[in-house]
Amino acid sequence: MAETFSLTHLSLIMEFTDINKNLPLGENMGGIKQIIYFGLWDDVETWPTKPVAPATPEANAILTGELVMKTGKNLFSMYITDDTGEFSIESVGETDGKSYVEHLSLFHPGLQKSILGFMNSAKNDNLVLIATDAEGQQYIMGDAMRPAVFAGSPDGAGTAKETAGRKGVSMEFIYKTGNIYVYEGTVPLTPAI
Repeated sequence: MAETFSLTHLSLIMEFTDINKNLPLGENMGGIKQIIYFGLWDDVETWPTKPVAPATPEANAILTGELVMKTGKNLFSMYITDDTGEFSIESVGETDGKSYVEHLSLFHPGLQKSILGFMNSAKNDNLVLIATDAEGQQYIMGDAMRPAVFAGSPDGAGTAKETAGRKGVSMEFIYKTGNIYVYEGTVPLTPAI
């Protein structure tokens, strides 16, 4: 007797809505805040979760839950020079295979031992990063399957040639993701208990 198979197609049930001009209080300033947050990918205990069966397009862009670090671990802050930080989103892939690469580029002034040591440690390590835009919306780079990684120094690093030049370090980090999400949780800046 021949077996019959029933295939059930699971589809995302989402009600599309109008997407109007939505600039609360007329704000739409570019750039990111002068602090980014970073930590080791291996130090994350629990990641916020991606949307499951979101009801609206807005819900399809919000992570649920908190970024929780392992006991004794936390994220750290890094100062960046104003108007040098940028969070950007690049669409990649061919038809029926689209995804995104998120880029975080920045400039940290000076060549202090702390920033040089960070570069030495981060260049080949797996990271988690959080960037915040001018309206306070947070973007987390990293998830349970894939970390953010150091991509290089696109605008160089060093002393500059002229005394009026900009001494410091430019850095770019990348994170590959299937979808783009906003993180609405807290940034864990104190060691987890």
